[in-house]
Amino acid sequence: MLGSVLSESSIRIGLTIIVLIVILWILLKFRTKKNPAKTSLDLLKERMEKGEITKEEYEAARRKQIKD
Repeated sequence: MLGSVLSESSIRIGLTIIVLIVILWILLKFRTKKNPAKTSLDLLKERMEKGEITKEEYEAARRKQIKD
């Protein structure tokens, strides 16, 4: 009788620990970002490097963003 109570409680504790570990793992996995968000200045620099905008346009947009 006492042995079955101890084994049931140890099974519950074990399962609770496993569930908590799985929940923490899932939360940490979704919390970490593989590709951090790029700032608007990063996007402007990439566009300038690709030739989509000129250096003057880049500098003007950068100055405008620094003021804001």
